[in-house]
Amino acid sequence: MTDITTSERHDLVETLRSFAALSNLSIVVQPEVKGTVTVELDNVPWDQALEQILKVNKLGYELEGTVMRIAPVSILKQEAEEQQALEAAKAAQVPLKTVMRRLSYAKASDVAQLLRSRGGLLSQRGSVILDKRTNTLILKELPAFMDTVIAVIDEIDTPEPQVMIEARIVETTKRFSRSLGVNWSFNGESSPRLGNTTGLIFPNQGTASGGVNLVTGAQNGFLSLALGNVLNSFKLDVALRAAENEGLIKILSAPKVAVLNNEQANIQSGLQIPIQTVANNTVTVQFVNATLSLDVTPHVTAEGTVLMDLEIRKREPQLAFAVQGAANAPISTKEARTRVIVRDGGTTVIGGIYKVSSDQGTDKVPGLANIPIIGHLFKNKRRSDENEELLIFITPRVINL
Repeated sequence: MTDITTSERHDLVETLRSFAALSNLSIVVQPEVKGTVTVELDNVPWDQALEQILKVNKLGYELEGTVMRIAPVSILKQEAEEQQALEAAKAAQVPLKTVMRRLSYAKASDVAQLLRSRGGLLSQRGSVILDKRTNTLILKELPAFMDTVIAVIDEIDTPEPQVMIEARIVETTKRFSRSLGVNWSFNGESSPRLGNTTGLIFPNQGTASGGVNLVTGAQNGFLSLALGNVLNSFKLDVALRAAENEGLIKILSAPKVAVLNNEQANIQSGLQIPIQTVANNTVTVQFVNATLSLDVTPHVTAEGTVLMDLEIRKREPQLAFAVQGAANAPISTKEARTRVIVRDGGTTVIGGIYKVSSDQGTDKVPGLANIPIIGHLFKNKRRSDENEELLIFITPRVINL
C-alpha cells in the first residue's frame, strides 16, 4: 500500500485523478465534482487519504470491478432510490408462484407467524394462508424468494427427539439399639411363727422388703435367680436382661417417563388423602396427593447434552404419627426441585440428605448407683442409633426416530 506525503493546495478533480496511478484503478469523476482541496498528509495510506478527502467534500464512490466512480453523495443517494424503485416496479410485474406445503411435525400457525413477523422472509408481495384442519401452508411468493422460504420451512418441519428420563430415589435406614437392665428384690420376715424373733420387747418381730426395677427393652437374653435361707424367712430374687437390635431398610423408587423435546411430562403413582375442613358450619373435603411423582421438561442441546427442569416428590401418609382424635394423618414429604444438565445416557446425583440420630441414656437410683462395682445393681444402660440416607439419581436417554 503506497503512502502519500503532501501539504499543498490542489484542484479537487486533479487530486482525485492522481489516486488512479496510486491505486491501479480507473477513476471516473462526476461532472458535478468541483473545487479545490488543501491537505497536509504525511505517510498516510492512499485509501485512507481518499476516504477523508471524499468525506470533507461530501462525495462518495461506487466500485465496479477496477472502475471507481466518484460523485456527490446526493446524486448517489438519488440513483439508489431510483434503482430501488425500478426493482420494485419490475417485481410488481412478476407473477407470483403458489406452493402448498403440508407440515408433519411443526404447527402451521407457528410457522406462518414466523414468516409474517417483522423482518421475516416474505417479500412485500408475499403472503401465507394456513389450513388448521390439515396443518397446511399455502404460500404465494415471488419465484426469487420461494426457494428460500421453502428451505426454511423444511428446516423447521423436522421431528423433535424424544427423551427417556429415569429417576431413582434410594432410601436407606439403619437402626441399632442395645439395652442392659436389672431387676431384683428381697423379702425378710422375723416372727414367732418362724422362731427367729429378735428377743427384744420392741421390735420383737417384723418384715422388710425392697428392690430395684430397672428393666428396659425386649427379653432377648435374661438371667433370673431366686435365693432363700433354710427357714425361707429371707428371699432374694434377681433378674438380668440384655437386648440388642440391628436392622437395615432399603427402599428403591424408580419413576420413568418419555417425553418430546421441550415438552413437560408428569408421572405419578400413589393415593389421594381426603382432608376435611370445617368453616362457617360448612364441611369441605380436599384431596391431597400422597404420591411418588416426577415432573420434567427436557431440552436437548446441540452438543448432545440434556438440560432438564426437574421436580421429584415422594409423599407418604404417616398413620403412626396421627394425633389421637384428629381426622387427618400427617404426610411425610421428600422433594427435590432443580435444573441440571447431563450427557446423553449419563447419570448424576441431583440431591441427597443424610440424617444421624443417637440416643444414649441411663436409669439409676440416686446415690446408690454411684457406689463402685455394687452401683451396677442400681442402674441400667440403653443406647439407640439411627442413620437415614436419601439419594436421588437422574438418567436421561435421547431416543432419535
